[in-house]
Amino acid sequence: MGKRVRRHGTAGSCAGRPLSVAGWYVPRSGRREKNLPISTGAAERRAARAEGRGREIRVGSEIVYVTETGSGKPAVLLPSMLIGGTPYQPAVEAMARRARVLVLELPGSGRGSRLGAPWTLERYARCVAGALRALRLERVTLIGHSLSGAVALVAAARYPERISGLVLVDSIGFDPPGSVLAIVLVRAADALRSPRFIAWGVPALLHNLLFHTRSALSLLRIAATADLCRYAARVRVRTLLAWGARDLTAPLGSALALQRSMPDSTLVVSPKGSHNWIVERPAEFADAVAGFMDRSG
Repeated sequence: MGKRVRRHGTAGSCAGRPLSVAGWYVPRSGRREKNLPISTGAAERRAARAEGRGREIRVGSEIVYVTETGSGKPAVLLPSMLIGGTPYQPAVEAMARRARVLVLELPGSGRGSRLGAPWTLERYARCVAGALRALRLERVTLIGHSLSGAVALVAAARYPERISGLVLVDSIGFDPPGSVLAIVLVRAADALRSPRFIAWGVPALLHNLLFHTRSALSLLRIAATADLCRYAARVRVRTLLAWGARDLTAPLGSALALQRSMPDSTLVVSPKGSHNWIVERPAEFADAVAGFMDRSG
């Protein structure tokens, strides 16, 4: 069957010893959120899920920060490593009405552990596969936005055994601009059209530049130069390409070219969406993902 373009309108048992001090995270709202220790048991994890609290899991020698909400089929969101998980909260809440949503903040980003040296996309993908194993998750819908879309794509190509569906939201990695200055300029132009993203994303970006400096600078270079066409051709799971028609960072033409190289993909376009429409238009995005998960099921 031909490809379709649809338009929308409007841890389990983890290695490592327990942490005696779990720490606090202060989100933009000002409310403190308690980090659960790595060694939390099943009852504590259920309580955390019910209350929307986060917890830490160990993958190898690094820490991945996990939040979980909702019930139903599992959807795993990878926030862009340049901003972390907080800006995605409206989208998570919208998706959680119809799915079990887990957000993984990876090392070198947000509330993940600091890295001694920057990682490649392949190393991030291996960490995602390890986190899915640690969480005992199977047949998940893996969602990546912008920079984390590249990680999700590599993970689906290299570790497909736990992934039933892939959602790439305005992913980078196709027809890259080639320079850090170029990517910074187009991202700034996209951000200026996204007031909610400015309010939530810019403080998160500054946090990463301050606390994950080497990783953030390396990720900017990756965003400017990565070409992932070879990985796209290897993906064999059903894929949703969820794109903003007004995206300047990864223009719609990139999505069309990507769709041609992925035989089992569907393109959904938000006519008014920018590169950050997952943040700006959470209900519209959640509807697109819910429809895709229903068809995948």
